[in-house]
Amino acid sequence: MGKKFQVLGYGLQITTVIAGIALILMMVHISTDVVAKYIFRIPMPGTITVVSNYYMVLVAFLPLAFTERRNGQISVEVVTTLLPAKYQRILNVFSLIFCASVFAALAWQGWVEAGRSQKVGTFEIEQNMKLLTWPARYLLPIGCGLIAMTLLVKIWIALRRGKDLNIDEPYF
Repeated sequence: MGKKFQVLGYGLQITTVIAGIALILMMVHISTDVVAKYIFRIPMPGTITVVSNYYMVLVAFLPLAFTERRNGQISVEVVTTLLPAKYQRILNVFSLIFCASVFAALAWQGWVEAGRSQKVGTFEIEQNMKLLTWPARYLLPIGCGLIAMTLLVKIWIALRRGKDLNIDEPYF
């Protein structure tokens, strides 16, 4: 990886570790809730809200950019493998541009929606307990923004390397 993209690479590793920690915390939280509910007859308030609004969003969206960086997304190459390498590279750049546009739009709109939720102080009530959910609304646009940045870097690398780029290997 070139020095230009080391900061992004480290950032993606950190967000993936955060998602891993969130996954472990989610397992512990749910297990503790089950034990508390069925053994001690004292359910933990907020488990469903915290799991669905915080843990699941962290686990689903933060590692997306790391996976994209490593070319780990699922791809079906039925027709494209029949094309000459030049056209495969062109098609690859167009698909990167399309995906970057979609994720940038999701990040932008998600950020706008998170701001609206923050303004009104979005919350959920579970077992007579008020739990703020507006902070979790920022997790999706952060994840989508990271993958959009990763895709932009991949576009730049693909355009700079040209024929020397192996589209099947990680770009950086």
